[in-house]
Amino acid sequence: MTPVRIELRRGPGLWSLPVLVGIGVFMARAQMSADNVWSYATGAVTSAPVLMAPLAVGVAAWAGGRSQRRAARHAWLLAGRDPAQAPLVEAGVLAACATVAYALVAMVTLVPTAATATWGGPFWWWLASAGVGFTAAICVAYGVGVLLPGRFTPFIAALVTYLATTWNLGQYGTWYAMFPFTVELIPPFSAPHAPTMRGQMLWFTGLALLALALAAVKVRSSARVVIPAVGASLALAVSGAAIVIGENGRYVDVNRHIVWSCSGSSPQVCIHPAFANSFSPISQRAQAITQRLAATPFAISRVEQRPRGVGGLPTPGAIAYALDAPTVEHYDRASLDIAIAALGVDSCAHGPRRDNTAHAMAQLVVAWAVGDDNLFTPRTPDQQQAKVNFLSLPLRNQQQWLTAHAGAVRTCSLAPQSFT
Repeated sequence: MTPVRIELRRGPGLWSLPVLVGIGVFMARAQMSADNVWSYATGAVTSAPVLMAPLAVGVAAWAGGRSQRRAARHAWLLAGRDPAQAPLVEAGVLAACATVAYALVAMVTLVPTAATATWGGPFWWWLASAGVGFTAAICVAYGVGVLLPGRFTPFIAALVTYLATTWNLGQYGTWYAMFPFTVELIPPFSAPHAPTMRGQMLWFTGLALLALALAAVKVRSSARVVIPAVGASLALAVSGAAIVIGENGRYVDVNRHIVWSCSGSSPQVCIHPAFANSFSPISQRAQAITQRLAATPFAISRVEQRPRGVGGLPTPGAIAYALDAPTVEHYDRASLDIAIAALGVDSCAHGPRRDNTAHAMAQLVVAWAVGDDNLFTPRTPDQQQAKVNFLSLPLRNQQQWLTAHAGAVRTCSLAPQSFT
């Protein structure tokens, strides 16, 4: 334990730890869409290394070349019978401190979620793969520092890490999955693809061991140590890469958890259990829309939370809405989804039926349905007059108007003259 104590006292691992924790918590909180949804909290933790990595990589590269740059005997104090002991201890302490920093970020982020979440749990494979990737980057950076002990190596390593991470965020597929630092938002309906995560862990571990093996070569370690280490690292890296490539870099199991908790009537409101705390505000908005559309051809009996895009179609007779986070802004957006789907005017904004005037008039009807007149801004005097005419009517007369013009609403053929 003496070499470890020396490195803890003299090395950069311990002093960099609180800085890494601070950066990681900042990044996790910035990426947190909702702290009571496990998939969002897990994603926030796994995104933390995106900001932590440049500093950690720079420190590791600096530590790797420290003894050679200074022509110091510090590393010799750590060495035993095998010269590889010195770099392994240095790299091990750095990796351990980085791992502790990542674990503390995870704890700070996930503990509040554990107290407030209503469904599910952490995605452990996702957390583990991000942690292993972060630790592997430290080991690779240390190996770079040993092999290239230049004065500017730490700065170049940190800059390259940052630029490569930024570039990779715009990628997708296999290469994206083989990179250690990613930002991914997975909604509760879906889940991380565990086989890819396991392949990532093998790939990252293999790269880390290979970097340390090359560092051992640089310090002229015994072939009995280097050759098995290189062989094991290559085996891990190749097997991990094969798994990730075999899965086509698939990161998400889309719509794996299409489940609801339903309650109420007029309409019945169905919501994903992860958003159970959002039932009341969604129900209030759905009931308000239902009251306005009652006694019209657009009456609502059931609304369902659905994922956006693939899997977004509701069950027969229901209206779909999307909810991404338990905030007022997203509740209001969900009410718009309900009103637009109930009125059937979603095609007015695109496709062959698109007409600027008809689209504007459809927006007026949607704004009335959700009870927010500010959602419709007239662009012409006749649109302004149509808004005044329609919104000044009693509710019963508005419902009668909607019934009489149901065909025009569905075919996106409303005009300002329709409201006179």
